[in-house]
Amino acid sequence: MTSRALLIACATLFSTQPTFAQSGAAASDPISGTWTGDIGLDLTNRNSIKFELKYDGKAISGTVTGPGSAEFKSGTFDPTTGALRLEVDVRDDAAPTRFVFEGVAVNGTATGQVNDGKQTGSFRITRGTPDPAAIAELRRSFAEVSGNVTKALELVPADKYSYRPVATVRTFGQLIAHIADSYNYYCARAAGSAVQWSDPIEKGSTDKATLAQKLRQSLETCAAPYSGTGQTAPMVDNLGHTNLHYGNIITYLRMLGLVPPG
Repeated sequence: MTSRALLIACATLFSTQPTFAQSGAAASDPISGTWTGDIGLDLTNRNSIKFELKYDGKAISGTVTGPGSAEFKSGTFDPTTGALRLEVDVRDDAAPTRFVFEGVAVNGTATGQVNDGKQTGSFRITRGTPDPAAIAELRRSFAEVSGNVTKALELVPADKYSYRPVATVRTFGQLIAHIADSYNYYCARAAGSAVQWSDPIEKGSTDKATLAQKLRQSLETCAAPYSGTGQTAPMVDNLGHTNLHYGNIITYLRMLGLVPPG
């Protein structure tokens, strides 16, 4: 997959043109409705979150689901700048913890920082139903880059799976295993599962025969989300992550004297 293809896919999903289906009143109200997405301290440890928001032109009210026992407290939106602020209390065995979401909402996509007074993470939520054309382009782009990864697996001889350009990076087998682990993670998140990152494939056997089976199995978990049923943000992350490591694969193959697929 080329960098241009990745940019096209992301631009299609997050362009300045509305990419989320909106009807009548919703089109003139940029906030009211159902928002889904995730929050976390980094890109690989995320928790799903869902907001039901109502905007009266001055303040935002609503409800929130996950993670934990959460209660929506307040919210504001500035239509001139797109600035969005939401406050949520999360209860555990102790007193409730106030989480403050601060970011920007534009055309059905809101991103920014979330802070609980001790740690700062990020959030990404989207409103409504993704445009089928955008999802189709995302699916096509992922099929292209994941197909190149599979072809590279087949291209490299079995005795070269322990090859690494320098001692401080993964072997070729570990790199393929890492991608297989990432498929299992991102596509489970896209399907709505609150799994956390783990790397059992990379920590296991990384010979060619084993990885051919593991990569195929992990790729199968992505079929349903990319068919149009998955959450958009994890699918975009998965596309970007796969494209990043296919760039590594290209370097490995060139150093092995092989011509990279694609």
